[in-house]
Amino acid sequence: MRYTSPHKPDRCPACGSRRIADILYGYPAFSKELEADVAAGRVMLGGCCVTGDDPAWECLDCHIGIYDKRK
Repeated sequence: MRYTSPHKPDRCPACGSRRIADILYGYPAFSKELEADVAAGRVMLGGCCVTGDDPAWECLDCHIGIYDKRK
């Protein structure tokens, strides 16, 4: 099943978890702030290959991708 949302959801549509991370694609410039966000689970690294049909957010508990409905 493909989950979509018009904004970052408060809860995972599959498991109900509140642990939803933004996915950052490409080659990020690492900073202390980005490292802290990754360590805290606020941001996930999505890799450098972008297809144009990639999830914007991921549940940190069940690992489903959530797609931005606006795209």
